[in-house]
Amino acid sequence: MYLHIKSIIYRMLGILYPKRCVACDKVLLKIEKEIGFCRECAGKIKLVGPVACMKCGGPLLDDRKEFCNNCAQAPKAFTQGKAIYQYTGNMKNAMYRFKYGNRRCYGRTFAEHALHYYGGWIKSKNIEVIVPVPMYEKKEKKRGYNQATVLAKALSDMTGIPVADKIVRREKETEAMKQLNALKRKKNLLNAFSLQKNVVQFKKVLIVDDIYTTGTTMDEVAKVLKAGGVDEVFGISVCIGECSD
Repeated sequence: MYLHIKSIIYRMLGILYPKRCVACDKVLLKIEKEIGFCRECAGKIKLVGPVACMKCGGPLLDDRKEFCNNCAQAPKAFTQGKAIYQYTGNMKNAMYRFKYGNRRCYGRTFAEHALHYYGGWIKSKNIEVIVPVPMYEKKEKKRGYNQATVLAKALSDMTGIPVADKIVRREKETEAMKQLNALKRKKNLLNAFSLQKNVVQFKKVLIVDDIYTTGTTMDEVAKVLKAGGVDEVFGISVCIGECSD
């Protein structure tokens, strides 16, 4: 009964808020809705693909390498990460709308694609809880939502894995990361996160974020979780930048 009602609600929402291409934001035709992209954008979007860094999940040009230069040189607190798309072309515009343009509807498409490519990986890790990267409270109130939480809840709906969005708190408003180099990113996020609740009961956690660049944000959240007793921390992002390999 619950699933039937939920299905009806989704159909009604589909009429009131038609599904849009996450790349260009056009309303999708019926035959395009399943993949989430319009026909024009479908061939332009770059997926990360199978040749990826075994640590961060970023795309590699050299299939003989296991790790990108960044992960090989700088140890990470998280065990392994994955990403769906390369942060290029229309996906840059898509992420801007997802973050700042109230396109929360994209979250379901992103979650569907995440499970299509990495559902088996998530299942194999025995993830117990999903933790979205938190926003600074004042910033989230001003924006009205946290895009990482939107994605986390969509993943939760599809997998049954609970979301814990109050476990980690962002203690300060940090500078925009895209403006900073790797060293400044690390300084920017120093002591930026704190643990708010006991996480000893969780041994395997999945961090969810929108964009992975150098991995500093995911790494800092992973450190806080591991300090609280979590054994393994994994991560998944919508987009990831080009790896240095």
